[in-house]
Amino acid sequence: MDIKVDEQYIKMCFTLARNGLGEVSPNPLVGSVIVQDNIIIGRGFHEFYGGPHAEPNAINNAIESVEGATLYCNLEPCCHTNKQTPPCTSKIIESKIKRVVISNLDPNPLVAGKGVKKLREAGIAVTVGVLEEEGRELNEVFFKYIQSEKPFVHIKLAQTLDGKIATSTGDSKWISSDSARVRVHEWRKKYDAILIGRNTLEKDDPTLNIRMGVEGNGKIPYRVVIGSIEKINLEFKLFQDENSHKTIIATTKESYENCQQEKLTILEERKVKILLIKEIDESLDLDDLLQKLGALKITSVLVEGGQSVITSFIDQRQYDKLSLFICPKIIGNGISYYRNDKKQNMKEAIEFTNSQIENLDGQIIYHTYSGGHKCLQD
Repeated sequence: MDIKVDEQYIKMCFTLARNGLGEVSPNPLVGSVIVQDNIIIGRGFHEFYGGPHAEPNAINNAIESVEGATLYCNLEPCCHTNKQTPPCTSKIIESKIKRVVISNLDPNPLVAGKGVKKLREAGIAVTVGVLEEEGRELNEVFFKYIQSEKPFVHIKLAQTLDGKIATSTGDSKWISSDSARVRVHEWRKKYDAILIGRNTLEKDDPTLNIRMGVEGNGKIPYRVVIGSIEKINLEFKLFQDENSHKTIIATTKESYENCQQEKLTILEERKVKILLIKEIDESLDLDDLLQKLGALKITSVLVEGGQSVITSFIDQRQYDKLSLFICPKIIGNGISYYRNDKKQNMKEAIEFTNSQIENLDGQIIYHTYSGGHKCLQD
Protein backbone atom coordinates (compact mmCIF):
# COMPACT_ATOMS: atom_id res chain seq x y z
CA MET A 1 0.00 0.00 0.00
CA ASP A 2 1.68 3.17 -1.27
CA ILE A 3 0.30 6.29 0.41
CA LYS A 4 1.22 8.42 -2.63
CA VAL A 5 -0.78 6.11 -4.87
CA ASP A 6 -3.73 6.26 -2.46
CA GLU A 7 -3.55 10.06 -2.43
CA GLN A 8 -3.51 10.14 -6.23
CA TYR A 9 -6.75 8.19 -6.49
CA ILE A 10 -8.43 10.06 -3.62
CA LYS A 11 -7.70 13.32 -5.47
CA MET A 12 -9.53 11.82 -8.45
CA CYS A 13 -12.46 11.15 -6.11
CA PHE A 14 -12.46 14.82 -5.09
CA THR A 15 -12.57 15.88 -8.74
CA LEU A 16 -15.43 13.51 -9.52
CA ALA A 17 -17.33 14.58 -6.40
CA ARG A 18 -17.32 18.24 -7.46
CA ASN A 19 -19.54 17.31 -10.41
CA GLY A 20 -22.36 17.10 -7.88
CA LEU A 21 -22.05 20.73 -6.73
CA GLY A 22 -25.48 22.29 -6.54
CA GLU A 23 -27.21 19.00 -7.37
CA VAL A 24 -27.03 16.75 -4.30
CA SER A 25 -27.86 18.92 -1.26
CA PRO A 26 -28.48 18.07 1.56
CA ASN A 27 -26.29 15.06 0.76
CA PRO A 28 -22.48 15.30 0.65
CA LEU A 29 -20.27 15.49 -2.43
CA VAL A 30 -18.84 12.03 -3.09
CA GLY A 31 -16.74 10.54 -5.88
CA SER A 32 -15.42 7.01 -6.26
CA VAL A 33 -12.71 5.27 -8.29
CA ILE A 34 -12.12 1.51 -8.62
CA VAL A 35 -8.61 0.27 -9.37
CA GLN A 36 -7.50 -3.22 -10.41
CA ASP A 37 -3.77 -3.93 -10.97
CA ASN A 38 -2.99 -0.19 -11.07
CA ILE A 39 -5.59 0.40 -13.79
CA ILE A 40 -8.79 2.40 -13.23
CA ILE A 41 -11.71 0.19 -14.19
CA GLY A 42 -14.60 2.20 -12.75
CA ARG A 43 -15.56 5.78 -11.91
CA GLY A 44 -18.67 7.32 -10.41
CA PHE A 45 -20.05 10.18 -8.36
CA HIS A 46 -23.26 11.09 -6.55
CA GLU A 47 -25.06 12.92 -9.35
CA PHE A 48 -28.32 14.17 -7.82
CA TYR A 49 -30.22 14.03 -4.55
CA GLY A 50 -32.21 10.81 -4.31
CA GLY A 51 -30.08 9.15 -6.99
CA PRO A 52 -27.53 6.34 -6.62
CA HIS A 53 -24.45 7.10 -4.56
CA ALA A 54 -20.90 7.30 -5.90
CA GLU A 55 -19.79 3.79 -4.93
CA PRO A 56 -22.57 1.82 -6.68
CA ASN A 57 -22.23 4.14 -9.69
CA ALA A 58 -18.51 3.33 -9.91
CA ILE A 59 -19.21 -0.41 -9.55
CA ASN A 60 -21.96 -0.33 -12.18
CA ASN A 61 -19.76 1.70 -14.54
CA ALA A 62 -16.82 -0.70 -14.26
CA ILE A 63 -15.48 -2.04 -17.55
CA GLU A 64 -14.65 -5.43 -16.02
CA SER A 65 -15.25 -7.45 -12.85
CA VAL A 66 -14.42 -5.52 -9.66
CA GLU A 67 -13.75 -8.68 -7.65
CA GLY A 68 -10.48 -8.26 -5.74
CA ALA A 69 -10.18 -4.57 -6.69
CA THR A 70 -9.59 -1.50 -4.51
CA LEU A 71 -12.40 1.05 -4.20
CA TYR A 72 -11.54 4.65 -3.37
CA CYS A 73 -14.11 7.14 -2.09
CA ASN A 74 -13.77 10.46 -0.30
CA LEU A 75 -16.46 9.72 2.29
CA GLU A 76 -17.27 6.63 4.31
CA PRO A 77 -19.81 4.41 2.50
CA CYS A 78 -23.29 4.53 4.02
CA CYS A 79 -24.70 1.51 5.82
CA HIS A 80 -28.18 2.61 6.95
CA THR A 81 -31.47 1.66 5.31
CA ASN A 82 -33.89 4.46 6.23
CA LYS A 83 -33.24 6.49 3.08
CA GLN A 84 -34.05 6.56 -0.65
CA THR A 85 -31.12 4.39 -1.76
CA PRO A 86 -29.81 1.00 -0.53
CA PRO A 87 -26.69 0.84 1.68
CA CYS A 88 -23.44 1.27 -0.24
CA THR A 89 -21.66 -1.14 2.09
CA SER A 90 -23.93 -3.98 0.93
CA LYS A 91 -23.14 -3.28 -2.73
CA ILE A 92 -19.39 -3.19 -1.99
CA ILE A 93 -19.50 -6.47 -0.06
CA GLU A 94 -21.63 -8.20 -2.72
CA SER A 95 -19.18 -7.07 -5.42
CA LYS A 96 -16.27 -8.75 -3.58
CA ILE A 97 -14.17 -5.61 -3.40
CA LYS A 98 -10.92 -6.47 -1.57
CA ARG A 99 -9.90 -3.07 -0.17
CA VAL A 100 -11.57 0.30 0.46
CA VAL A 101 -9.68 3.60 0.89
CA ILE A 102 -11.54 6.56 2.43
CA SER A 103 -10.69 10.20 3.04
CA ASN A 104 -13.26 11.03 5.75
CA LEU A 105 -15.51 9.18 8.13
CA ASP A 106 -19.12 10.27 7.72
CA PRO A 107 -20.13 12.67 10.56
CA ASN A 108 -23.76 11.58 10.18
CA PRO A 109 -24.63 9.71 13.42
CA LEU A 110 -26.42 7.09 11.29
CA VAL A 111 -23.04 6.18 9.77
CA ALA A 112 -20.12 7.59 11.84
CA GLY A 113 -17.78 4.61 11.61
CA LYS A 114 -20.48 1.99 11.26
CA GLY A 115 -19.84 1.69 7.51
CA VAL A 116 -16.15 0.98 8.07
CA LYS A 117 -17.01 -1.52 10.80
CA LYS A 118 -19.40 -3.39 8.51
CA LEU A 119 -16.81 -3.58 5.72
CA ARG A 120 -14.11 -4.86 8.05
CA GLU A 121 -16.45 -7.46 9.52
CA ALA A 122 -16.91 -8.71 5.95
CA GLY A 123 -13.14 -9.17 5.62
CA ILE A 124 -12.49 -6.06 3.54
CA ALA A 125 -9.31 -4.10 4.32
CA VAL A 126 -10.15 -0.45 5.01
CA THR A 127 -7.81 2.55 5.08
CA VAL A 128 -9.20 5.80 6.54
CA GLY A 129 -7.84 9.36 6.65
CA VAL A 130 -6.14 9.80 3.27
CA LEU A 131 -6.06 13.56 2.54
CA GLU A 132 -8.49 14.02 5.41
CA GLU A 133 -8.24 17.82 5.64
CA GLU A 134 -8.81 18.27 1.91
CA GLY A 135 -11.79 15.94 2.12
CA ARG A 136 -13.29 17.91 4.97
CA GLU A 137 -12.84 21.17 3.05
CA LEU A 138 -14.61 19.68 0.02
CA ASN A 139 -17.60 18.82 2.20
CA GLU A 140 -17.41 21.79 4.58
CA VAL A 141 -21.11 22.50 4.03
CA PHE A 142 -22.16 18.93 4.84
CA PHE A 143 -19.96 18.70 7.93
CA LYS A 144 -21.28 21.99 9.35
CA TYR A 145 -24.92 21.10 8.73
CA ILE A 146 -24.75 17.55 10.06
CA GLN A 147 -22.88 18.56 13.21
CA SER A 148 -24.84 21.73 14.06
CA GLU A 149 -28.15 21.46 12.15
CA LYS A 150 -27.39 24.99 10.92
CA PRO A 151 -26.36 26.03 7.40
CA PHE A 152 -22.82 26.87 6.36
CA VAL A 153 -22.63 30.66 5.95
CA HIS A 154 -20.37 32.23 3.30
CA ILE A 155 -20.17 36.04 3.20
CA LYS A 156 -19.30 37.43 -0.24
CA LEU A 157 -18.44 41.06 -0.90
CA ALA A 158 -16.45 43.27 -3.27
CA GLN A 159 -14.60 46.46 -2.35
CA THR A 160 -12.34 49.03 -3.97
CA LEU A 161 -8.69 49.53 -3.05
CA ASP A 162 -9.80 52.25 -0.63
CA GLY A 163 -12.18 49.87 1.12
CA LYS A 164 -15.57 50.91 -0.29
CA ILE A 165 -18.41 48.60 -1.35
CA ALA A 166 -20.41 51.46 -2.88
CA THR A 167 -20.24 55.18 -3.55
CA SER A 168 -21.77 57.62 -1.08
CA THR A 169 -24.98 57.45 -3.16
CA GLY A 170 -25.10 53.66 -2.85
CA ASP A 171 -24.02 52.90 -6.44
CA SER A 172 -22.01 49.66 -6.65
CA LYS A 173 -22.45 48.50 -10.28
CA TRP A 174 -19.90 47.36 -10.92
CA ILE A 175 -16.99 47.36 -8.51
CA SER A 176 -15.92 43.87 -9.55
CA SER A 177 -15.12 42.49 -13.02
CA ASP A 178 -17.06 40.04 -15.18
CA SER A 179 -14.82 37.17 -14.06
CA ALA A 180 -15.54 37.97 -10.42
CA ARG A 181 -19.27 38.00 -11.06
CA VAL A 182 -19.03 34.66 -12.88
CA ARG A 183 -17.36 33.26 -9.76
CA VAL A 184 -20.22 34.55 -7.62
CA HIS A 185 -22.76 32.85 -9.89
CA GLU A 186 -20.79 29.62 -9.54
CA TRP A 187 -21.16 30.01 -5.79
CA ARG A 188 -24.89 30.71 -6.19
CA LYS A 189 -25.26 27.36 -7.92
CA LYS A 190 -23.39 25.70 -5.06
CA TYR A 191 -25.44 27.14 -2.18
CA ASP A 192 -29.01 26.41 -1.12
CA ALA A 193 -29.91 30.03 -0.31
CA ILE A 194 -28.83 33.61 -1.00
CA LEU A 195 -29.39 36.19 1.74
CA ILE A 196 -29.74 39.96 1.48
CA GLY A 197 -31.13 42.76 3.63
CA ARG A 198 -34.06 45.06 2.94
CA ASN A 199 -31.73 47.89 1.87
CA THR A 200 -30.16 45.76 -0.87
CA LEU A 201 -33.64 44.64 -1.96
CA GLU A 202 -34.79 48.24 -2.36
CA LYS A 203 -31.59 49.51 -3.98
CA ASP A 204 -30.98 46.71 -6.50
CA ASP A 205 -34.32 44.88 -6.93
CA PRO A 206 -32.28 41.69 -7.53
CA THR A 207 -33.49 38.39 -8.96
CA LEU A 208 -30.82 36.40 -7.05
CA ASN A 209 -30.80 33.75 -9.76
CA ILE A 210 -27.98 31.91 -11.53
CA ARG A 211 -26.96 33.41 -14.85
CA MET A 212 -23.40 34.31 -15.80
CA GLY A 213 -21.35 31.53 -17.36
CA VAL A 214 -22.86 28.77 -15.24
CA GLU A 215 -24.38 25.58 -16.58
CA GLY A 216 -26.83 23.70 -14.40
CA ASN A 217 -30.20 22.09 -14.01
CA GLY A 218 -32.20 25.30 -13.64
CA LYS A 219 -31.79 25.32 -9.87
CA ILE A 220 -33.38 28.28 -8.09
CA PRO A 221 -31.83 28.93 -4.66
CA TYR A 222 -33.94 30.13 -1.78
CA ARG A 223 -33.92 33.94 -1.59
CA VAL A 224 -33.80 35.16 2.03
CA VAL A 225 -34.58 38.79 2.85
CA ILE A 226 -34.03 40.02 6.40
CA GLY A 227 -35.69 43.18 7.67
CA SER A 228 -38.95 44.77 8.80
CA ILE A 229 -41.76 43.06 6.93
CA GLU A 230 -44.15 46.00 7.24
CA LYS A 231 -41.65 48.17 5.32
CA ILE A 232 -40.99 45.73 2.47
CA ASN A 233 -42.46 46.67 -0.92
CA LEU A 234 -44.06 43.67 -2.63
CA GLU A 235 -43.49 45.13 -6.11
CA PHE A 236 -39.92 43.83 -6.19
CA LYS A 237 -39.02 40.87 -8.40
CA LEU A 238 -38.52 38.40 -5.54
CA PHE A 239 -42.24 38.66 -4.75
CA GLN A 240 -43.51 38.93 -8.32
CA ASP A 241 -41.73 36.21 -10.29
CA GLU A 242 -42.73 32.57 -10.72
CA ASN A 243 -40.30 31.56 -7.98
CA SER A 244 -41.85 33.58 -5.17
CA HIS A 245 -42.36 30.29 -3.29
CA LYS A 246 -38.55 30.22 -2.91
CA THR A 247 -38.57 33.63 -1.17
CA ILE A 248 -38.25 33.81 2.62
CA ILE A 249 -38.71 36.93 4.75
CA ALA A 250 -36.98 36.87 8.14
CA THR A 251 -38.42 39.47 10.46
CA THR A 252 -39.33 40.13 14.10
CA LYS A 253 -42.59 39.29 15.81
CA GLU A 254 -43.22 42.99 16.43
CA SER A 255 -42.73 43.86 12.76
CA TYR A 256 -45.02 41.00 11.74
CA GLU A 257 -47.76 42.18 14.11
CA ASN A 258 -47.46 45.73 12.73
CA CYS A 259 -47.80 44.53 9.14
CA GLN A 260 -51.07 45.13 7.31
CA GLN A 261 -53.20 42.01 6.94
CA GLU A 262 -53.65 42.72 3.23
CA LYS A 263 -49.89 42.42 2.68
CA LEU A 264 -49.71 39.20 4.71
CA THR A 265 -52.54 37.75 2.62
CA ILE A 266 -50.71 38.58 -0.62
CA LEU A 267 -47.52 36.97 0.70
CA GLU A 268 -49.47 33.86 1.65
CA GLU A 269 -51.05 33.68 -1.82
CA ARG A 270 -47.59 33.93 -3.39
CA LYS A 271 -46.35 31.22 -1.00
CA VAL A 272 -43.64 33.43 0.47
CA LYS A 273 -42.38 31.96 3.74
CA ILE A 274 -42.18 34.20 6.81
CA LEU A 275 -39.83 33.38 9.68
CA LEU A 276 -40.24 35.17 13.01
CA ILE A 277 -36.79 35.70 14.49
CA LYS A 278 -35.75 36.73 18.00
CA GLU A 279 -33.96 40.02 18.56
CA ILE A 280 -30.54 40.63 20.08
CA ASP A 281 -29.16 44.15 20.67
CA GLU A 282 -31.80 45.65 18.35
CA SER A 283 -30.80 43.28 15.53
CA LEU A 284 -32.12 39.94 14.38
CA ASP A 285 -30.66 37.04 16.35
CA LEU A 286 -28.79 35.35 13.51
CA ASP A 287 -28.27 32.15 15.46
CA ASP A 288 -32.05 31.83 15.73
CA LEU A 289 -32.37 32.60 12.00
CA LEU A 290 -29.83 29.92 11.06
CA GLN A 291 -31.54 27.35 13.26
CA LYS A 292 -34.84 28.05 11.51
CA LEU A 293 -33.23 27.88 8.05
CA GLY A 294 -31.59 24.60 9.03
CA ALA A 295 -34.99 23.23 10.04
CA LEU A 296 -36.07 23.90 6.43
CA LYS A 297 -33.14 21.69 5.29
CA ILE A 298 -31.26 24.68 3.96
CA THR A 299 -27.66 23.53 4.39
CA SER A 300 -25.81 26.57 3.05
CA VAL A 301 -26.28 30.32 2.70
CA LEU A 302 -24.42 32.83 0.53
CA VAL A 303 -24.66 36.28 2.15
CA GLU A 304 -24.74 39.10 -0.44
CA GLY A 305 -26.01 41.89 1.78
CA GLY A 306 -24.69 45.37 2.45
CA GLN A 307 -23.04 47.03 5.41
CA SER A 308 -25.66 46.40 8.09
CA VAL A 309 -26.16 42.73 7.20
CA ILE A 310 -22.44 41.96 6.96
CA THR A 311 -21.71 43.83 10.19
CA SER A 312 -24.35 41.78 12.00
CA PHE A 313 -22.97 38.45 10.77
CA ILE A 314 -19.42 39.44 11.76
CA ASP A 315 -20.31 40.90 15.16
CA GLN A 316 -22.52 37.93 16.06
CA ARG A 317 -19.87 35.53 14.67
CA GLN A 318 -22.50 33.69 12.68
CA TYR A 319 -20.50 33.00 9.54
CA ASP A 320 -18.13 30.25 8.46
CA LYS A 321 -16.28 31.80 5.52
CA LEU A 322 -15.76 35.31 4.18
CA SER A 323 -14.57 36.05 0.63
CA LEU A 324 -13.54 39.62 -0.12
CA PHE A 325 -12.91 40.68 -3.73
CA ILE A 326 -10.44 43.59 -3.73
CA CYS A 327 -10.73 45.44 -7.03
CA PRO A 328 -8.19 47.90 -8.55
CA LYS A 329 -10.40 50.99 -8.30
CA ILE A 330 -10.58 54.00 -5.99
CA ILE A 331 -13.77 56.01 -5.47
CA GLY A 332 -12.95 58.20 -2.45
CA ASN A 333 -15.99 58.88 -0.29
CA GLY A 334 -18.23 55.84 0.01
CA ILE A 335 -19.63 53.02 2.12
CA SER A 336 -17.49 50.34 3.78
CA TYR A 337 -18.71 46.80 4.43
CA TYR A 338 -18.25 46.94 8.20
CA ARG A 339 -19.26 49.58 10.73
CA ASN A 340 -19.20 49.39 14.51
CA ASP A 341 -18.97 52.76 16.25
CA LYS A 342 -18.49 51.07 19.63
CA LYS A 343 -14.94 50.03 18.76
CA GLN A 344 -12.69 52.88 19.92
CA ASN A 345 -9.17 51.40 20.02
CA MET A 346 -7.05 48.76 18.29
CA LYS A 347 -7.47 46.29 21.15
CA GLU A 348 -11.08 45.97 20.02
CA ALA A 349 -10.16 45.29 16.40
CA ILE A 350 -11.15 42.01 14.77
CA GLU A 351 -8.17 40.08 13.44
CA PHE A 352 -8.39 37.33 10.81
CA THR A 353 -5.62 34.75 11.03
CA ASN A 354 -6.88 31.77 9.01
CA SER A 355 -6.68 33.27 5.53
CA GLN A 356 -5.84 32.52 1.90
CA ILE A 357 -5.12 34.86 -1.02
CA GLU A 358 -6.24 34.19 -4.61
CA ASN A 359 -5.56 36.19 -7.77
CA LEU A 360 -8.42 36.34 -10.27
CA ASP A 361 -7.64 38.31 -13.44
CA GLY A 362 -5.93 41.14 -11.56
CA GLN A 363 -8.33 41.13 -8.62
CA ILE A 364 -7.39 39.78 -5.23
CA ILE A 365 -9.81 37.46 -3.44
CA TYR A 366 -9.16 37.29 0.27
CA HIS A 367 -10.69 34.15 1.79
CA THR A 368 -10.88 33.73 5.55
CA TYR A 369 -12.66 31.32 7.88
CA SER A 370 -14.44 32.10 11.13
CA GLY A 371 -11.97 29.92 13.03
CA GLY A 372 -9.43 32.69 12.44
CA HIS A 373 -11.76 35.50 13.60
CA LYS A 374 -10.83 36.93 16.96
CA CYS A 375 -11.03 40.21 18.81
CA LEU A 376 -7.57 41.22 20.00
CA GLN A 377 -8.93 41.79 23.51
CA ASP A 378 -10.36 38.23 23.72
